[in-house]
Amino acid sequence: MKNLIIIAAVSITLLLTGCKQNGDSESGSVADDSAVIATVNGKPVTEAILNVLEREIAQRNRGAKIPKEQLIEELINRELLYQEAEKKQLDKKPDVAPNLKFLRLSLLSQADIQDFIKNNPVTDEEVKAEYEKMVSGPDGTEYKARHILTKTEDEAKTVIDKLQKGEKFEELAKTHSTGPSKTKGGDLGWFSPNQMVPPFSEAVVALKKGEYTATPVKTQFGWHVILQEDSRKKSPPALDAVKARIRSSLQMQKIQKHIEELRKNATIVMVEPEKSEEPKQAEKKPETSESSSSEPVKSDAPADKTQPKADSQAPAAGKTEPKAETPTAVEQTDTKKEETPTE
Repeated sequence: MKNLIIIAAVSITLLLTGCKQNGDSESGSVADDSAVIATVNGKPVTEAILNVLEREIAQRNRGAKIPKEQLIEELINRELLYQEAEKKQLDKKPDVAPNLKFLRLSLLSQADIQDFIKNNPVTDEEVKAEYEKMVSGPDGTEYKARHILTKTEDEAKTVIDKLQKGEKFEELAKTHSTGPSKTKGGDLGWFSPNQMVPPFSEAVVALKKGEYTATPVKTQFGWHVILQEDSRKKSPPALDAVKARIRSSLQMQKIQKHIEELRKNATIVMVEPEKSEEPKQAEKKPETSESSSSEPVKSDAPADKTQPKADSQAPAAGKTEPKAETPTAVEQTDTKKEETPTE
């Protein structure tokens, strides 16, 4: 039974090619003029379908090769199973026919995309033009900053007062900041403004080198005192380093335009599902006794109770507020750098 174990490794491509190799399809025969390597009840097994299977096995097994004789035996087995399924008209079963149609739809839609890419390749000139646009775009400045994160505005103001009296920012960060960067004197390293939440990045950009914020900056993480240490222009990556990514992006744009053009020239009608005419629940009146029908319906909850206010959700005194479930921007960058293991 060794020659049957390959079946599980065969993809959609092989399945559909195998199903159509005899010339049977919804839209007519499929041309296959390659050499015949075997016949099964008069039906040919061709070199072309063998090549498909060989490529499939090689891709799934990272280049591993299986003897050609074993692959041919596999194709013969598949042809026998295919013919048996045809005799039983399994392709017309409700649980099979839609799957076959979907597989054919998937294969041919991908084939059209590949054909489109082949006839509309992204040129080196297009890649270079896109690169030039990218490197000459908006201001690519990045900043180096420190911050001291506090829970309250008053705490942040106290830090600012101490800075004005000449105390060092790094030392105040170690003793007053609640952020993970406190152990590094609040150092956040180099970052682009779009890596931080807007209030924080706007404050950094507005500062000059060596300046700190005169008033606390509020974000969802707390109150910040920010020191801008330096700024620099980002060096654009070399063309060779981003060429493949740019080419892939331009290719996707072309495919999207191709699909949009097809949709524009097509007649597409959305069909609403038919609604079943079931009696509405409101039209069914429950049978009740005279005494119960005259009494108002009582709720299990007391009538004078109201919904809890949002304020009731606040933590009790002495408890700290919960941290954001998904820290982003300042906290995320800060935490990420803090958690980076060192040698």
